[in-house]
Amino acid sequence: MLATTREARQIVKARRRANQKRTIATYVRKATTDTTAVKGVTAALRKAARDLRTTGQLGKVQTRTEKVAAGVIGKTYRYTAAQIARIAAAYRPRKAEYRIVAAKLALAA
Repeated sequence: MLATTREARQIVKARRRANQKRTIATYVRKATTDTTAVKGVTAALRKAARDLRTTGQLGKVQTRTEKVAAGVIGKTYRYTAAQIARIAAAYRPRKAEYRIVAAKLALAA
């Protein structure tokens, strides 16, 4: 394989990875392993994301209709890493462990 071909494939792979969309909970689980922090930060980031979505500051957000809980079907939103960084910047946590998670998410993009 030629070096230029290898480089081109790596560029395409990096672009694809940068534009992958995931739920907020997925990003938070990657940032911390503490289950109480995951639940608290996820709920707060969802609220911050809702406010940013309604004002149009997040841009295009992927929406899917799927199972939200047992027997409940609703909307799920998927965000890119850059959108998560913007949401984390708008989030103002009070607890110290939540601040650490928000800082990790802000730097992820």
